Amino acid sequence: MAEPLRFKCKCCGLCCKRDPYYGVSLLDVEKISEGLSLSPSEFFNRFCGVVLTPGGYRYSVILASEGCPFLRDSLCSIHAFKPIGCRVFPESSMLPVNDLKRIVRAIESCAILELPDSELPLAADYKMIAERDLHFKHTKAYFDEHEDFDEPSWSVAVNELKKALTLKEKA
Repeated sequence: MAEPLRFKCKCCGLCCKRDPYYGVSLLDVEKISEGLSLSPSEFFNRFCGVVLTPGGYRYSVILASEGCPFLRDSLCSIHAFKPIGCRVFPESSMLPVNDLKRIVRAIESCAILELPDSELPLAADYKMIAERDLHFKHTKAYFDEHEDFDEPSWSVAVNELKKALTLKEKA
């Protein structure tokens, strides 16, 4: 049986310039704000917003009308604490390599285009993808209940997410 292919990013930065926003979970807000020495409210108010996703739910995002604001010289300036959605990209798409190639063909420098053709998805860290899904579930639930970011209620929700991640890890 064929082995899934491993993706090695060439750090062209173009995937960080293609979308108008990038998802940021409740726990991502904590980690990024700490990494930038900002309060969660300062970070959220300066870099984030809440959008209605194509799936029809409200979610917190880093606003990126001109590309991710943390992209510097084609590299992630918050790499050590970047959002979990970014950490599992592009492997988290779970699409066959051939489909990924069709999606990124306009990004001529993307390393995905250099991979051999395959109907298998890229090799992925399924534990981290499951963690991302838990982040997304809790963040979606928070914004179902709250109109906008509110640091006191956000703090409670982050602690609930941390407990859920700990329980999942012990299982």
